[in-house]
Order: sequence, then C-alpha cells, then structure tokens
Amino acid sequence: MLAGATFRIPYLYMNASCVRIAACLWAGLGICLSALAKEEAFQPWQKKGRIMSPGFAGEKSSSILSAPCVVKLKNGKLRMYFWTVGKSWSKGHHVYAAEASPKNPKKWKLIGEKPLLSPALKGNVGDNGPSFPWVSPREKAPWLMYFVSWGSWAKTGLSNRTSLALSEDEGITWKVTNEPHLPLGPKGTFDGGMTGSICILREPDKKEPWRMWYTAGERYIMLLGQQRGIVHVGLATSRDGLSWRRHEKPALSPRLDKVAPFEAVVSKPCVLKLNGTYHMWLSVYQMGENRNGYRLGYARSKDGLTWERALDKEILPLTPGAFDSAHQSYPNVIEMGDELWMFYVGNSFGSTGIGLATMKKKELK
Repeated sequence: MLAGATFRIPYLYMNASCVRIAACLWAGLGICLSALAKEEAFQPWQKKGRIMSPGFAGEKSSSILSAPCVVKLKNGKLRMYFWTVGKSWSKGHHVYAAEASPKNPKKWKLIGEKPLLSPALKGNVGDNGPSFPWVSPREKAPWLMYFVSWGSWAKTGLSNRTSLALSEDEGITWKVTNEPHLPLGPKGTFDGGMTGSICILREPDKKEPWRMWYTAGERYIMLLGQQRGIVHVGLATSRDGLSWRRHEKPALSPRLDKVAPFEAVVSKPCVLKLNGTYHMWLSVYQMGENRNGYRLGYARSKDGLTWERALDKEILPLTPGAFDSAHQSYPNVIEMGDELWMFYVGNSFGSTGIGLATMKKKELK
C-alpha cells in the first residue's frame, strides 16, 4: 500500500481466512505472504530426513533401496521390510528386513545378512526377483508377505505379478508359496496386464474382513518416445487373507491426458482408517517436459470403495539438494501413538534411499 493511504473494509460476512488476510494487509505484505504460504500446507508433515541409503544391505542393495513396509513388533521395535536392487536389474531384485527402536528411527540393523527373498530358480514369473513387500502379521497363524515378482514371462514390459510367501517364525524366514498369487483380470480391463504392489487393511466387523488395494496395470502406450504403463489402483476383498474376490472397477485411475503433464500411473497405495474415514497415500507418475517422475498423492473415502483425490495438492515438498530433491514415492504410513509416521522413497524409485516424515493425527486433513 502507498504510504499514508487509507481504506475501508465493507461490512460483510468474512470467514476466518478473510479475517487473517485483512489483518495481513495491515501487518505488511511480506509477513502476509509468509503466513499464507505456511497456512496453505495441505498436510503438515515434518521431514526427518533420510533414514536408510543404498548399500545398507551390501552389494545387493547398491543401486536401489526402496518400497518400505514397516511392522510394529510386540517388543516395541519397528521392523522394516524393503526392496533392493544390486548392480543389475536382471536377476538383481531382493527383499531384506531391518529393525530399529522408535526412539532412534535412523539407526537400523539388518535381521540377517542374507536376503529374505531372492530371484526364483525356476520358472519365468519371478526369475528376476522379488520387490515391494507387504507383511501382514497374524496371531497363531503364519505371517503373510505379499510381494511383487519381476519375471521374463511378459513380452510387453508389464512383467510384475503379485505373489505370496509365508513365515512360520514371525517374519524372520519366508517360503514362497504362490508365484503368482493374484490372477490377472480379463484382457483389456484395468488389471488385465499385470498386478503389483499392495496394501492390506483388516476390519473384523465386515463379512470379508480383509481388504486389499493393489497396483493394477492395464496396458503400455508410447509417450514422449518412451513406453509407459497405464496403471490403476484396484480393490479385492477376502475372508481369510488368502483367497481374494476382485472388484470389477478400479478404486482409482490416472487422469491420463486430462491434465498436463500426462498422468500415467496411480500406484503403491497405503490405506489407514481413522475416525471412520479411510485415508490413502499413493504414488502418482506424470510425464512431461518439465515434470517426469513420481510424487506423492492422497485420497479419502467413507467406505473404502469410492475415493476423493486431493488433486494437484502437494503432499510433501521436495527438498533441494536432498535425497528427495526430484521425486517421492512408495509411501508407507503407520500409527505411532498420537502421530502418523510416513516412510517414503526419494529420487528415481529408490536410488537415493528411504526417508521419514511425521505429523500429528489431529492435523490430518
């Protein structure tokens, strides 16, 4: 405003935001912009930095360390299952696990030097190896690990299939039982090309208490000179966590050319139910001249079936010069007391490792 100028605010209905803006006009333009920028954070996650880097599990993790799935153990520790890739993507995929105290979530120790899962020695479904683990502990029953198999079976490039391993010793050792486990949908449907990473939520009061949201590949297209999968989020339900009933329509789909950059992928969901509302964090892949890669997305639902996305909202800002300076993906959100902890991946699918962000549950929008 010009020095000495005066103005009058008409008497009208003003919500809290209007009142704050009016106050800012008196306080000075610089202060106003700073306050509004801070207020506009969609979800107030507090970054804690990188907690695990490539190479943590030795040579087999030298290129990629990614896709965390964190389980809270009875002894109070956290156990993180994660995907690694060594020097070669061919037959180079493995799954490891490490533990840490919640008091020091940057200090992890491998539960064993050897990988929990490695490339299959037979067949062409998992011959390139496992990735994207999701572990569901069970009482008085084997633990379940759903994971993604990379194989040489597919000619189109959509080579992922959702597979299953069981553990008889509470997640220390694993045996692959079904590779693949989830069947593909009918040809031409949203999951007719591949199935991938998953998350599971158990609701004991439901007829089918196991609910699985899964990455579902439809087809490949050529975009900006590259092959890119068109990928959705599907839903399946189960009575026992083993036999699944596929829902015919996807829970979420990419917006494709309805937005710019082109949105090709919504994937790797993580769902929590808090105070009667389902919250989903996911990975969104866009391709364009100025933006090419994954960022975090968010959606909410009252029934877990119909979802409302927070479109074009920044879930977590990038940090210049940090491990997540360009990309963020593969979120895994857990409840920790009155907080939410989000483990997520940085640049280029995990080539820079895994980070942590936290926020108060009461601040979740």
